[in-house]
Amino acid sequence: MNLKKPVKNLLWLLTASKAIDDLPDSVIFINKQGYVTRANIKAKECFGIDTDEFDPIKIDDFIKDGMQRVKLSVKAQKPVAANAQIPGRNFHVELSAVKRNDGYCLIIRDVTKLTHEIVTEEKIARYNGEKNAMLVKLESDIKSPLTSITGFSQGLLDGLGGVLSDKQAKYVKIIRSNSEDLYNFMDKFLEFSYAESSVYKPEYQNFDVVEVFKNISKDLEPRIEELKLGFDVNYDNIEKRTIYSDMNAVVRIFRNVLETSVSMTDSGYVLVKLSHPDNDTAAKFGLVAEEIYTSHMQITIKDTGNGYTEDEMKYLCDPYAQLEKGRKNFLRAVKLGTASILANRTGGYINITSGIMKGTRYDIIIPIEKDKYEQRNT
Repeated sequence: MNLKKPVKNLLWLLTASKAIDDLPDSVIFINKQGYVTRANIKAKECFGIDTDEFDPIKIDDFIKDGMQRVKLSVKAQKPVAANAQIPGRNFHVELSAVKRNDGYCLIIRDVTKLTHEIVTEEKIARYNGEKNAMLVKLESDIKSPLTSITGFSQGLLDGLGGVLSDKQAKYVKIIRSNSEDLYNFMDKFLEFSYAESSVYKPEYQNFDVVEVFKNISKDLEPRIEELKLGFDVNYDNIEKRTIYSDMNAVVRIFRNVLETSVSMTDSGYVLVKLSHPDNDTAAKFGLVAEEIYTSHMQITIKDTGNGYTEDEMKYLCDPYAQLEKGRKNFLRAVKLGTASILANRTGGYINITSGIMKGTRYDIIIPIEKDKYEQRNT
């Protein structure tokens, strides 16, 4: 009687069997012909494997093209995707195989749930993109009625339809004010939808960044003067004013961040500085300042405003997480979300540091040379 095989099986039962039975994944041993010789409890439960030597089962019986996938994993030295087929169920698995003297050792993981989650996430992203594209295309239909309400209400206040009583004028002013607020809100919301959508079109060109920033700052002068804030745009440290970038994105990034900074500052100052990337800020994005010194620009906006709490910082640029926080927080998140998305589209970065009653600092780094965009798009 040949005792070699029974002795090997006994040693298996006493040592490795218990160890692999405790593993969360299916562990299966097959010979060179693809027949299953051993399997742990997880594998038996998952695939209904019975290692009866009188009724052997092959890997191909429950894994589609099983031996082919095993050899592919061994050759690639990494896990491969495969489809499992058992009575009443088909599902996705990840198969990892290593070669042994008398066959192969397989570790198989059921990734059906993960696969479904990935597919669902991709569908949600696609539907979200389509929704945003639809909103962008309807922009004029959404904003035109609001413009009409504002215009006609102002006309009534100017006496276009005759003299209004004090009470009538009061209500018309409320209508005008609310329509202006709603227009501004929808303008920012649609801007966010456009930035996030698949129909966004960059406008790469050479332009004077200082002049652009001065014009945006001038638009905000009435509000800054009303709050009696100190304000300054410093560009002494940049070597060139003409940069190559997505002008549409840069304008919207700066405007949205500056508007947010001003709205959060009741007293003190708001300072804007254009410079080359500094070591500390570059390091926050995993960059080396010396390597991007001339190819990138840093825009720093610093204020003495109210600042943000740690909880607010977590979702500062995510309007979806701010829906229940009130209109003010939502609008702020829409503005910063737009800036964050557009900075990413240009290959840039945004970092925000803040503390309650300690003000906020917004650091933005963007590429400013044509070859950087060409390298990124190749």
